[in-house]
Amino acid sequence: MSGVQDMRDATQELADTMKRLSTGSYVSTLSAWRRFTAAAHADGSVSRKHKELIAIAISLVKGCERCISYHVRSALAAGASADEIQEAALVAVIMDGGPALAHMGAVLDAIEAHSEGDT
Repeated sequence: MSGVQDMRDATQELADTMKRLSTGSYVSTLSAWRRFTAAAHADGSVSRKHKELIAIAISLVKGCERCISYHVRSALAAGASADEIQEAALVAVIMDGGPALAHMGAVLDAIEAHSEGDT
């Protein structure tokens, strides 16, 4: 996966999957997951923006391009700049090395895909 449209598609696919799960046998499980993630991502001692930057770094290390796209979009919405996102991603590269570096293109594509005016 690569490219701006792929990042938009990845985010939509994730949303579609969550919607499908919301109508299935796991409604209560997914509902609990959503409440947990909303509480964990809320502003607290660490701001939502910084939590999203952390999530981007972890997504990069895990190699999850859907996660990268989702959290880049969320970080931008929380007020993160493209430079802040790239710096957080580079910390992941420092910690994970080549495998994280291999997914940096997805971060750059996601920034472009989800930047204001490009969606």
